Amino acid sequence: MSDDVIRLAHNLIGPADHRRLESYGAHVIQNGAATRFAWGEQDGAPHFDIFSGGADEVLAARIGRHRDQHEFYVEDRAGQEIATGTLGHVMAELDRFLRVRPGDSGTPV
Repeated sequence: MSDDVIRLAHNLIGPADHRRLESYGAHVIQNGAATRFAWGEQDGAPHFDIFSGGADEVLAARIGRHRDQHEFYVEDRAGQEIATGTLGHVMAELDRFLRVRPGDSGTPV
């Protein structure tokens, strides 16, 4: 096994992270911080959108991955960056932003 780090620039959000993000979406819905989530794509880059508001729903946050920096990011509805880093860090910061209490049932692993 090699100690070299392999970076797959075109594989922005892999299957394991895809599942973690959908689990996280269920977590914020269960805790009342969102009403639904959806996958989208912009300029060939996938992103995970979280919506709130029910009938008058609005985009609450968007999680994506920077191709060049090899890190995840989360933005608010206005496109202002909330946090960057590992997926776990980004989800924890988004919990704080959405005011989801840590330790609530449904908190993703």
